[in-house]
Order: sequence, then C-alpha cells, then structure tokens
Amino acid sequence: MRSKKPSALRVLAALLCLAMISAACTSGETGEESTTTAGGDGGEEPTTTTAAGPTTTAAEGGGGEEVTRLVFGVPPPPDGESNNPNRDIQPNDEYQLKPMYENLIAVDPETAQWTPMLAESWELNEAGDELTFNLRQGVQFHNDFGEMTAEDVVFSLTDLIDPPGAISGVAEAVRNAVEEFEVVDDYTVIFHIAEGGLSYSFFEGISYGAAGTAIKSAADWESRGGGSPASPTMDEAPIAGTGPYQFIERAAGQNVVFERIPYDHWRQDGSFQELEYRYLPEDATRLSALLAGEIHLTGLPTELGDEAESQGMGIIRSQLPGRRYGVPLEGCYYVEPPQPGVPSAEVFVSGERKFPDSPWCNVDIRRAVSKAIDRDALNEAFYGGEAETAVMWYWLPEQTDSWNPEWDERYAAEIGYDPDGARALLEEAGGPVEIQVLARNDATEAIAVMLEEVGFVVELVSMDDAEFTAQREGREFDRMVDYDDTASENITGFEPAGYANQDSGRAIEMVEWDTQYEAVLAELDPAAQQQLWLEFGNVIFDNVPHIPLLRTYDEIVVNPEVVCDYIFPGANMSAPYSFVEYISAC
Repeated sequence: MRSKKPSALRVLAALLCLAMISAACTSGETGEESTTTAGGDGGEEPTTTTAAGPTTTAAEGGGGEEVTRLVFGVPPPPDGESNNPNRDIQPNDEYQLKPMYENLIAVDPETAQWTPMLAESWELNEAGDELTFNLRQGVQFHNDFGEMTAEDVVFSLTDLIDPPGAISGVAEAVRNAVEEFEVVDDYTVIFHIAEGGLSYSFFEGISYGAAGTAIKSAADWESRGGGSPASPTMDEAPIAGTGPYQFIERAAGQNVVFERIPYDHWRQDGSFQELEYRYLPEDATRLSALLAGEIHLTGLPTELGDEAESQGMGIIRSQLPGRRYGVPLEGCYYVEPPQPGVPSAEVFVSGERKFPDSPWCNVDIRRAVSKAIDRDALNEAFYGGEAETAVMWYWLPEQTDSWNPEWDERYAAEIGYDPDGARALLEEAGGPVEIQVLARNDATEAIAVMLEEVGFVVELVSMDDAEFTAQREGREFDRMVDYDDTASENITGFEPAGYANQDSGRAIEMVEWDTQYEAVLAELDPAAQQQLWLEFGNVIFDNVPHIPLLRTYDEIVVNPEVVCDYIFPGANMSAPYSFVEYISAC
C-alpha cells in the first residue's frame, strides 16, 4: 500500500480541462469460423456448419437500401459465452442470448417496474407457503416446439438449481425460496415456499432484469436426449425460447445472430428481419465500425459519442438515469462479524463498535463530507456536464410512489455543496478529522482535494483492486472514503452499499436501519413495499450513510438512417444491450 498527499494543482487542473479524445482503427477481414445454426422444424437436431465471419451490412438506409440485418456492436461477454442462460451466464453477459428468451415477470422498458410477462398473474396464499403463477396461454416456442406450459417453467427453474453449481446468483435465491414446484395444469404452477424463504430478491431473480430464469422448451431438450444440466455445447443451438427473435448462428468470439420469428409475437415484434450482436472489444473500433457503416448502433464513452454525433450519428438516451455515482464511507462497524441470512438484530447484539473512533459513526461528519463535494465541478470535469445531481443514491424521483418531494426541497440546505457549512460541522465535531481516500481515479483525487480544503486531514491511499476489496470485505478500514457507481435495481442494489449484515464492508452499520430494510425486502405487495421503501428513504436521507453525487443516462450511438428509436430503461437493472425488440427501424 502506498500513501501520499493529494496534489491540488494536478487534480484541480483536471477539474478545469477536459481532454478531447479521437481515435481510429481499421478492421481486417475475418477468417472462417465454426458457427452453430438453430434446429429445424419439429425439433430436428441442430447442425454445425462452417461459415464466413460476420456479414457486413451497409448502413445506407437513406439511400434506398433496406437494412434487413441490424448489427449491434457490443463488447464480448466479459465472463464468456454459453448456450445455457440459466446456469452459465452472468448478468453482464446475458445479452448474448437475451433476444430469444422471456421470463415469468417482465421489466417495463420505460419505467423499469415489474409487469406480467409469461405469467399473467401471481398470488401468494394467506399462509405464505404457496405462490401460484397463472401462465399466459398460446405463447409459442421457436422452431415448432409447441406451446409454453407449466412443465417448461418447472424444467427451466429446476435446471437453474439442480445440480448445484450454476454461476447465476439467482440460483441461491430460488433454492432458498422453493421447496417444490407443482404443476397444477398446463397454465398453473405452484411454488411451495420454504419458511422465510420468499423475498424481494427472489422476485427480482425471476424477472427479465436478472440472469438465470429464462423459460426454455423442455420438448426441445428432450428431443436432443435430455439429461442434466440442460446445457447445449457451443457446437449446438441454445434451447428454444419464446422471445421476439430466434437463434440462427454464432461464431465464438465474433458474433451471435438471430432472426425475427416468422409469426406475430404475443408481446412485441422485432423491427428487423435479422439481429446481430457483433463483438468488438475496443471503443475506438466500434466508433470506426459505426462510421464505416459496418454496425448500426453501439455504446461509446461520452467523448467518442460526441465525435460520432459530430459526424452525423445520433444518440438515444435511456428512459431513466439509472447509473448512479456516490461515496461509500467505510469504517463504522460493529464488533460482531456479519452472518448473512440471519436477521441483523440477532447478529449485532452488543452494540459495541470495532473502531469506536471511526469518524463515520458521526452523522455530522458524514454531512460535512457531503457538503464538501462540488458535484457541478465533478460533472463538468469528468462527465461532460451531462450528469445530474443525485439527491439520493438508491431512490429515483421518476418512481414517484417511493420518492419524497421534501428530499428535493431539503437537499441544498442539508447535504448539498456548502464548504462553509462543512467547515462549521467539522469545527462542531471537535476540529480536524483524519480520513483516508482511495485513489481510484482523477475523480477521487479531486474529491480528496475538496475534502482537504474544508479541513479534513486527507491521506490519499493507492492499492490494487484485489488488495482493497480484501481489506474492505474484511472490515479492516476505519476511516476510508471510496468512490463507487451502481447500475443495479434500487432495492436489492442497496444491500451491498447500505446493509450491514452482508460481506461487502461498505455499510454504516446500524441495526435499526437493517431491520427496516429487512422489512422492505419481506414485503411482497408492491404498493405496501413502495411505502416502506419511501419511509426507509426518509431515514437514509436524514442520516447520510453514504454520499450521493451524480446520476447519468445510458446512451446508445446509432446510425439515424437505420435506427429511429430505442426504448430501454437504462442501467438501473442488469442485462445491458437488451430490450432490442424495442428498437425501431427508420
């Protein structure tokens, strides 16, 4: 570990200057690769073929040429490729098969709220031990594998949890919640719930926003010989799904290609005859491919997106500013170690602190940190002036049922930028306060300078990610300022940043807050839960356990002659580059 004092000159220069980045690169021809094609009519065995590399589709929509294949330039799946979306794919990888699958519960592309999908409705009995899903009738699997029924739901979720070993974190939530699946009839399935097993995390896990619970065709897998787990090899096609696009082929490491289903989809038809995810790891490569007409849309950093826009490309924003940035304050811990899965009131029983002198156990010092940080300066320096101030970190004003308008009214006076107010709070707390700031990037060094200017005594700490994570999860820091961002769903996303009884080491540990958060997770009635979440938000606003800074929209850069609209909620859920059925052709 290295420690140093922050360089005010260097960091403040970063606050005043924005670097303009331009890059270009050429793309060479691809050789022949093995690709996999979908099974034929009536459940024929999928075949392996040899084909050329990804097809280049010109993006000359304005010249009268119809674009039949939409090419979405994306980074390769960071944790690898797989043909089993329920066992072998993480949330950030699942776009590779997302267009062909659906879940029991949907995520609305505009609001990110849960809505019915393959399940038309669900209800929990009064005893809380039976959760009944009523399935949508008439939904067809691809490649003539028949209608989706309760047997397919049981097959798909059983594949997630049995045998153990699925990398999806959803597997644990389902395994803990469900003792048995019962097929009542073709359109009704009962989940027999273990005592205390059902939670909000379970519902999030079976929704479209999470990886691991895609509904797959049992008949397709049986036609291939069955077996467990239901994991087709990379030389086979994935098991048939019910989504608006069906699988055609993939070239490992290069692309995966889908086609629009040859019938009306029950929910939303795709706008293009074919859809290709083309794997391009470098930002500059994707920019060059977009400008050359080799791809039609992609995600790019702000600077490169601006460059593309200056050359005639368009930018489409997410519906919600779902990526949020903030400052965790690490060190206010109990002496007892966490015991995940046990109510916090049964874990942290002594009330004693591991570090009794941690400044983060003092709410006025936490407020002083918040008042010291100039969000506008950070926005201009590091986010191109396009971010918005985040009044709260894990609550969104767009979700009005759980937003208190008083937070907006109180923000400036209580936790907004006010360096004189920060100095006064520190003086009331007894004078200079020694803290550490992790030197993650230029933004954190800028924050260190701001904190130093109001009277904090700052030690700027450099260490590699693995070392820092190990010490944080070991709850070894007593006065650390970190810098973090989240793209998660709000309620479950709060856990690693604000819930004491887990192993991230980011939370200000307070039993009372944990107990209130546990009640939010346990409440499954949406309206009642939103009310509890709002009430918990009042506690968080008052106590400032972490410092909200900024929030940004996700942006997709598009060829405006090919793509006229793209409706997607943004980064407050997993599954990047998804909702592709809501891309509109020009």
